[in-house]
Parts: sequence; structure tokens; C-alpha cells
Amino acid sequence: MQIPYKTTPKYILIVLQASECRTNGLYLSSHNAFRGLPKGAIFANLFRSVLSIPLAIAFNATISGILFEAGIPGINDVLQKWAAVISKAASDCIAGVIEGLADRYENIRVRAQDYSAKLRQLFDTYARLELLFPETDVLEMLESPKKFMQTINAEAQDLERVIIINALDLLYFWMYQPRSRSVLKARIRAMSEEERQIFIRSQWILQREREISQLFLDWIIGRDFSKGLAFYLDRYREYLEALRKIALRDQAAPTAATIKS
Repeated sequence: MQIPYKTTPKYILIVLQASECRTNGLYLSSHNAFRGLPKGAIFANLFRSVLSIPLAIAFNATISGILFEAGIPGINDVLQKWAAVISKAASDCIAGVIEGLADRYENIRVRAQDYSAKLRQLFDTYARLELLFPETDVLEMLESPKKFMQTINAEAQDLERVIIINALDLLYFWMYQPRSRSVLKARIRAMSEEERQIFIRSQWILQREREISQLFLDWIIGRDFSKGLAFYLDRYREYLEALRKIALRDQAAPTAATIKS
């Protein structure tokens, strides 16, 4: 780039700083793309160096004020020596905000896909149960896991297993997957009253410890089932209690009674 003949040193400095920010932004974005970060983080990091400049100025002013109040001489010399550290700190703060927001968006997107698939499978299973038991109130049957187990016949046993596995997956999402709780709460609020009751009541099947433990013993998740079984037995009550509170708070599942021991 050619600089005009009568260009002042101040203009030259601005041009050089802008060029450095652009180059650094391209480096950061390409590095993030190579690491496989979300697209939002890759794009936002193009402007990371530019966004960090005001923050670096604020840091510089704050440190200058602290040094002045402490009576330390040669403040400008001190700040000049720490310029790289201050600049790096500002850049890292901006990076934390950018990548944190990008991770949040990506986690919400993935959790929404996970719940969409699981809820679709749950409602499809419920519809098939209604076809198998046209003269039975399936929704009422789901409210009592013991009654549900006693009512179903051999033809519906596969559907019973689907409901159990679905509930175990949803338990795992709730306990371990990032952003799962906020996404599920939003999904429950968006459901119709009937859908809420189907969802909440279907999760009560987790109370059938003996049947579900037998599934683990039958290697439903492979031979190394001990950790999965311990996780289920330790956490399902906490999960069902959380669903009960959501149901009561939203006043969407009036039959969400206190969980049986």
C-alpha cells in the first residue's frame, strides 16, 4: 500500500495498526477454523483484535490510575513495558466472550436437535400404544408405571423398552449435556397440555427400578453396565423431582403427583 507524500506519522501509525488487526484477525479465524470451532466464533474472531482495542485502553487507564494512586513514578515507562501483556489480556477477554457465546449457541442448537428426535420418538411410541390398546386410557396407564407394566402384553413389550430407553437418554441429557435443562424447559412450555402430560407421565417409568436394572444386567449398554446402572439409581429421583416442579410451576400437568419412593 502506497502512503501519500504528505502523510503524517499519526496517519501512518493508524494504517499500520489497522493492517495488523486485519492480519491478526485472519490468523485467528483460520486457526479457529482448523480447530473446528463453531462458524460464529470463526467469523467473530475476524474482528477480535479491533474489539480488544477499546478494552485494552480501558485496562491501560485503570492500571495507570492504580499506579498513580500508589505513587509509583515513571508510569508511562511501566505501561510501555506491560503493553504486550495488557493487549493480550484484552484480546483474551474478548475471545472468552466470543467463543463463550458461540459455544452457547452451538450447544443450544445441538440440544434442540437431540430433544426433537427423542420427543418425536416418544410421541410416536405413545400413538402406537393407543392403537394397540384402543379401549384403554393410555395416558392414565402411563401415570402408574406398575399398572403400565402389568397391562402391556407381549406385543407391546418392545414399545415398553423404547419408552424406558428414551427416558434413560433424557435423564442423561438432563444431568450431563450442556444447555439441556434450559432447552427442555423451553420445549415443555411450548408443548400443548396433552403433550406435556404424555411427556411427564412417560418419565415416571424410571421408578421401576427392578425392571430397568434387569435391562442393564442384560447388557443393554454392553458388558460394562455398572457405571450406567449406578448413574440411573443415583440420579433418576432427582430428575423426576425436577420434572415434577416444572410441571407444577407451569400448571401444565395436574396429575404430576409426588414421586413414589
